[in-house]
Amino acid sequence: MREPRSRAAMLLAVPIALSTAASTTVGAQEKYPAKAVEIVVPFVAGGSTDLGARVFAEALQTRWSSSVRVINEPGGNTVPAVTNLMGASPAGYSVLMDGPGSSSMLETVVKTVPFKVDDRTFLGMAAQTPLMLVVAADSPFKTLGDAVAALKADPSTFSWTSGAGTTDVTFRRLFQIVGIDYRKTRAIQVRGGAEAINLAAGGHVMIGVGFWGSIAPLVTAKKLRVLAVAGPKRFAAIPDVPTTAEASYPDLIVLQWIGFSGPPKMNATAVDVWQKAIAEVSTAPKVIQGLERVGLVPFPTTPAGMRDFVSKERDIVKALWSN
Repeated sequence: MREPRSRAAMLLAVPIALSTAASTTVGAQEKYPAKAVEIVVPFVAGGSTDLGARVFAEALQTRWSSSVRVINEPGGNTVPAVTNLMGASPAGYSVLMDGPGSSSMLETVVKTVPFKVDDRTFLGMAAQTPLMLVVAADSPFKTLGDAVAALKADPSTFSWTSGAGTTDVTFRRLFQIVGIDYRKTRAIQVRGGAEAINLAAGGHVMIGVGFWGSIAPLVTAKKLRVLAVAGPKRFAAIPDVPTTAEASYPDLIVLQWIGFSGPPKMNATAVDVWQKAIAEVSTAPKVIQGLERVGLVPFPTTPAGMRDFVSKERDIVKALWSN
């Protein structure tokens, strides 16, 4: 009779040991981050994506008591940086500071992308800022309606700043709304937002677009005038400037946003940690003030909310680029 009791004890010990091992594994998974985290920005330092990433990095580092570094990997229409992310460990210690140029626009604007955008792990959107349509301070256009009137009168001479990302989305959407083929207009290619804003301020193009963080100095210096804010509400820094909806173009809403994405099949515990962290630090006064200084406002979403937003925005981009 001793042998059965001994075997029973051994059999009972197995599930206990397995239970203990499982508990240890879960505990290890729950400890995130256990080492330094890298936020990869697929653009040069100094832009809205980079500056927003640094505001969040500082807040997350304080929250987690663990190093959070911002790494800039510019070039190649964001493809190299995103490719690196897609091959990163699913443990989630390298994440992407995502945005329209690296997600919703990428597969339409760049024809040979070595991955699928939807295969990444969306962690949540973090902040946004509306596009603003701007002209030189001495421009004859006092309203967006004035600019549209000139566009309709002679599309071939209507010049605007054209570049990758939400700049082209803004103008293509405007031209679509007013019934003008963008190919009949005069697109001036630019290499970046700073060049676009300087061309507009110098009167070298009839109209340009920009974010408040980049245009504020020129608006303050009275070298640029903002015709309309392409956002859902007026912008606090320039409360007298109407929205595009107030200027009779309610369908012209274009947001430059930033959010966090991880590698494919990212650890579920890490995803949960990120979602909670984004939501909570977004309400911190220091983060709100830091974002405001670079022209951004908090815009936290769930991972599912970010995926849905990217999907809808991608459909809009595809429609605009299919013409």
